[in-house]
Amino acid sequence: MLEEFTIAGFQIVEWRASKPRLFVLLSCVAARKRDGVGLRIAKSCKGIWAVALVSVLLAAWSSRADEPPPPEDLVKAGLVAETASVAGGATLWVALHLEVKKGWHIYWRNPGDSGLPTEINWKLPPGFSAGRIHWPVPEHFVQNGIGNYGYAGTTDLLIPITAPAALAAGQAAPLGAEVSWLACADICIPGAASLRLSLPVAARSAPDPAVAPLFAAARRKLPVAAPFETRFTVSPHDFRLLVPAAALAGLREPAATFFPKGESLIDAAAEPRIDRLRDGLELLLPKASAGAATPATLDGVLLLRGADGTERAFQISANPGPPAQAKRGLAWWQALLLAFAGGVVLNAMPCVFPILSLKLLSLAGQARGQRAEQLVHGLIYTAGVVVSFAALGGALIAFRASGQALGWGFQLQSPAFVALLAYLFFALGLSLSGALELGGSLAGAGRRLAGRSGLAGSFFTGVLATIVATPCTAPYMGAALGFAVLAPTALAIGIFLMLGLGLAAPYLVATLFAGWRRVLPKPGKWMEFVKQLLAFPLYGTVAWLVWVLIQQVGPGEVFGALFGLVLVAFAAWLYGQTRPASTLIRSLGTGFAVAGTAAAIFLAASLTPTGGGTAPALAAAHDGLNYEPFSTRRLSALKAEGKPVFVNMTASWCITCLANERVALDSEAVRKAFTERGVVPLKGDWTNQNPEITQFLQQFGRSGVPLYLFYPGKGEPIVLPQLLTVASVLDTLAKS
Repeated sequence: MLEEFTIAGFQIVEWRASKPRLFVLLSCVAARKRDGVGLRIAKSCKGIWAVALVSVLLAAWSSRADEPPPPEDLVKAGLVAETASVAGGATLWVALHLEVKKGWHIYWRNPGDSGLPTEINWKLPPGFSAGRIHWPVPEHFVQNGIGNYGYAGTTDLLIPITAPAALAAGQAAPLGAEVSWLACADICIPGAASLRLSLPVAARSAPDPAVAPLFAAARRKLPVAAPFETRFTVSPHDFRLLVPAAALAGLREPAATFFPKGESLIDAAAEPRIDRLRDGLELLLPKASAGAATPATLDGVLLLRGADGTERAFQISANPGPPAQAKRGLAWWQALLLAFAGGVVLNAMPCVFPILSLKLLSLAGQARGQRAEQLVHGLIYTAGVVVSFAALGGALIAFRASGQALGWGFQLQSPAFVALLAYLFFALGLSLSGALELGGSLAGAGRRLAGRSGLAGSFFTGVLATIVATPCTAPYMGAALGFAVLAPTALAIGIFLMLGLGLAAPYLVATLFAGWRRVLPKPGKWMEFVKQLLAFPLYGTVAWLVWVLIQQVGPGEVFGALFGLVLVAFAAWLYGQTRPASTLIRSLGTGFAVAGTAAAIFLAASLTPTGGGTAPALAAAHDGLNYEPFSTRRLSALKAEGKPVFVNMTASWCITCLANERVALDSEAVRKAFTERGVVPLKGDWTNQNPEITQFLQQFGRSGVPLYLFYPGKGEPIVLPQLLTVASVLDTLAKS
């Protein structure tokens, strides 16, 4: 326990443990923690240094005395220079190398609830000057209800020392430092050392390779300036630090720790509570006391850690922000429900329409089938959708965990994937047109759906439905996918499974209830007519995918993909023509068809995206609004000027985005409203991978496009719905 009394004008704090007794003599007041437990050593005493003078007095054990270890055995200190010499006008980096005995620790710049930071009093030659200490990221220690920030083991404090310009070569530069620290375990013992380092003066200094690993390791432990903006709010009992999703990119199940720069703000012993928001994380940091002053900015080090041990440390200065109650994140069950609803709505999106033709023919072909058989096809189709969504979600999670900035529809950012998708739809179109007999097992259409091949056809129809659904983002999907980005792996996969189940639900329900089939005519020639007619939406999809390729690789590079379509048609024709022939001819036909298909795939794989995303000429020709290219720097500049800004996050392969532009954003009424109100439109093109846009999307809890934002000039941005109408856009502008 603690007892306090005064001797000769000094305040004595006695820590009475179960065995030894330690007395610490201080030259200033020892401020106690609000609950009366622990030791806080203040640094300012109205002109008197906060220098700890230690007098260790021992109480006898029942039969013997047990002395604490001497200070010199607890911490070994030394100075290490990064260069073997010093040059005039140069900056020399010096490391204060500290080796702390196992079981003990020393303190960071803010020691926490108790302790003293390590201090350096430099003794330098005339003209030399030492900069501030560059502190590595500390550790968090909690013992007996007392929380501290500090270092255990080995640590290096980096200090820059600037030499004067007029420094003659051939001399020696003696550098001295008086270092003091406080080492603590169950008891606290101050230590000190007088350190000396002499370096020759040379015309030019060069790094010392012998100490390069030490300095490289020390710099890796330093926090970097945060490239994102953090905010904090205040409640009667805690501070709430808001961390944007951009800071969490690539981290699975992120955890966060905050080390405050200022003392007496945060209860260092309390564990912060982490709440997930739609646009990041919120750390609830209990105050050190109910009367803790609110700082102008909340400064410190933010340490982020992923489930795999990946760590990132940032130096932050959080500005006050509005309360975040309106931004509270989803509960896990809400995210699952939204994912299911988004999957159901996805069936009505235009990017899924080509596969609807295949499902229609599949249902028509089963009109006379047994009810149990139809249900089996519905379940197999559902399995194909769900398995595909699980694979897509797993790939997205794995890529993000490796640090790649990816989101929903990421595979369509690859020109090779887009070209292969065009080949697939072209082959399916040829099959439905009768130019290529692929059989029911691939397309889910045509004959023999009752057997083994029919079940395979239902499964692969589900796979195709998933593939063609990725260019679209339906209502409700954005919030669910944004939640999945930050959720634990099992829950994230669950969200993708619910998306798949929602997409498959209408077809599955149709196989359960057969009453609607009575309106269909009996199978006959009309089925062949409809089958061939529905090939044309597939050809239209091929044309759209080629257009997407032009945006990605440019008009001059798309010829390879177009020639690949010719090879696919040739392979299909040759394969079909050689089926009735002899075994040798069939084998040759199959071989040449495979070779042609392989050549087409090679041409697709050779496509590489351009650096810019959308071709400028095409963008200018199709944009109704006079967009500027999006960048966070440009957005910040416009916000600083107080101008209203509209941000359109889109991609050429996003059919929802293109439909919104045609229906709403390119309308005369919207263009006129933008002009009258002086709204500056910015377009972010996510057609190809763009980490800056990915991070910006994550700030608003989104993992894909579209995203529409309106900055009214003052206040927080307004997030528009994913499906736009002229009225919804005009209503949003009216709020400015």
